[in-house]
Amino acid sequence: MSGLKSVNVAGAVIPLSDKIKILGATLDVNLTLAHHIKALSSSCFFYHIRSFRQIRSSLDDSTAVSVASALISSRLDQFNSILYGISFHLSLQRIQRAEARVVLHQQYRTYPLSSNELLKQLQWLPIEWRVRFKLATLTFKALHAISVWPLALS
Repeated sequence: MSGLKSVNVAGAVIPLSDKIKILGATLDVNLTLAHHIKALSSSCFFYHIRSFRQIRSSLDDSTAVSVASALISSRLDQFNSILYGISFHLSLQRIQRAEARVVLHQQYRTYPLSSNELLKQLQWLPIEWRVRFKLATLTFKALHAISVWPLALS
């Protein structure tokens, strides 16, 4: 950030910030999502995955997949449309792999399956492909709604 620390607007001094939260996403002065990804990673790793690991043994496999999707995958998918093209998907991929290991009762150091095999077994797309799928779905819905809208009026 430049040397400017505040702005005077109509006699009111407004301090400038290094980051801002807009609709749940945290942007910094360079318009990156570094703070958002860091906060998401720590909340998923330190709270959600740890909590899920504690209750996993009392859930059957299909319920575990549903709960994992509700707790963690939904948070990873929350801002897919603005994550396209950024390099932070590797941090998010670590969260998804950890989630998959908990769902499938695999130990971090001794699991026999690779991370990609775990995702295939759960039928989950890797983060980069989830982002692409979300954008393709939104684009299709937008184009479809535009072409259907005039028909709805007649």
